[in-house]
Amino acid sequence: MQDQVPGLESPHYACLYAWLSGSFARELSDVQIAELTSPELVAWLAVLEPIPALTTPVVQFKQAVQTLQQRPDARLELAADFAGLFLMTEKSAALPYSSCYQLESSRFKQEPSAQMKALLAQSGMAVASSFGEPEDHLALVVELLSHLNFALTEAGNERRELLELRSEALVHCMSWLPEFTQRCSSNDNFGFYAALSGLLLALMRLDASTPMR
Repeated sequence: MQDQVPGLESPHYACLYAWLSGSFARELSDVQIAELTSPELVAWLAVLEPIPALTTPVVQFKQAVQTLQQRPDARLELAADFAGLFLMTEKSAALPYSSCYQLESSRFKQEPSAQMKALLAQSGMAVASSFGEPEDHLALVVELLSHLNFALTEAGNERRELLELRSEALVHCMSWLPEFTQRCSSNDNFGFYAALSGLLLALMRLDASTPMR
């Protein structure tokens, strides 16, 4: 298929998921905001933009970053955006927990938090006590995908198990990420997190549509 452009392999997904996980885990720091215009991230976006499935979300994200540079007290304003979207009531926010969304009951035998606990345990991961969020938080799902893709780069006999865990994590996240992204778009007046979630959704869709690597 045209969207399945060669070039993104497990190490690429691992790095991109690690960055996106950190961006949704907590308010962006001054360092993270500075990194949005760093040569490293600019180079990453230059790699992603020619891929048809990612072109529009990458362009939208770049535009959001450009606009961010013109905001006075950008860190404080982004922190307010983060709180308004991810820490407030469900009616006017885009809560980043899979348990807040209606999942397909026929597909999942466990509650979202329990399923994520099981996936993390099977992957040898544990939630850091300093994070203070439940297992079904978006940042943890994306971090799990980063971990699994890193592991695939060095996998031996356990490769099939890692691919199965990656597939299950993608299915889990894709069952609610589109609605989460839509809520970000509807409730993020400035648009930075709407663009960021749109980029994550497009990347994850591309990942899910790519044959096992």
